[in-house]
Amino acid sequence: MEIKKKKSNLNRQSNRAVFLHLKLKSEVNKMAKIGTQKKVTVEGIEYTLQHPGSLEYTRIQDRMVNDSGVPSAEKTAKEMFNHVIVDPKVSFEYFDEHDGMEEVLKEAMTFLRSGK
Repeated sequence: MEIKKKKSNLNRQSNRAVFLHLKLKSEVNKMAKIGTQKKVTVEGIEYTLQHPGSLEYTRIQDRMVNDSGVPSAEKTAKEMFNHVIVDPKVSFEYFDEHDGMEEVLKEAMTFLRSGK
């Protein structure tokens, strides 16, 4: 004789709650669309950030890690310089003469992840 377990209403409600939470979370944390721009001012200089799109964002994530799979600060900065911070064009040499590199990089990473 086979005993069938009756699905409880609590289980259905729990599954629905998880689904709604994930749906809401995805609505709140939508990634910016390709080409979306944001202007930030750091140390009196206005920087224009531009989102490279989902595919390039994924590629950037892959390139930011070193051979051990650990994120590299140097590689991360270079990726932000080349693909996200579009005006003015920046580099390590640029920030040897200007302040605010850490803050600009933080803004660029936040924008890349959230679009905000």
